[in-house]
Amino acid sequence: MNDPFKENGLKKTKERKLVYEALEKEKYPLTAETLYSRLPNKEMALSTVYRTLNTLVEHKVVKKEINSQGEYVFSLEKKEDEHVLVCVSCHRKIPLPDCPYQEANEKLTQETGYQILDHNTEIYGLCPDCQKKQHNHQ
Repeated sequence: MNDPFKENGLKKTKERKLVYEALEKEKYPLTAETLYSRLPNKEMALSTVYRTLNTLVEHKVVKKEINSQGEYVFSLEKKEDEHVLVCVSCHRKIPLPDCPYQEANEKLTQETGYQILDHNTEIYGLCPDCQKKQHNHQ
């Protein structure tokens, strides 16, 4: 198994290991506060969770993004693309199996000269269940 700490030039401290393992269990990105609430026995202060997350972000072990509510959320840095459909009503998220942007990235590279290094996409809409609820209320 690969060691994300060693691969990214980081010492594996107890705090980093706890934060990493907590994020590893999650399917979706978490705020620092939510991550803190899920740590076993509150083994560190919330300020330590923030510092640890920032260190892991700097070393590209953890990804920091802004969610649809404008909050910073954190997840493990993945090597593969991830695209998600998000319902703006119930907030259900459905991962997409393929990258719909491969051709667009290649076109952008050709048109602009930029080397596309990474992208992450959430597509917002209404899921079928919420569409039915909305239609029934009209």
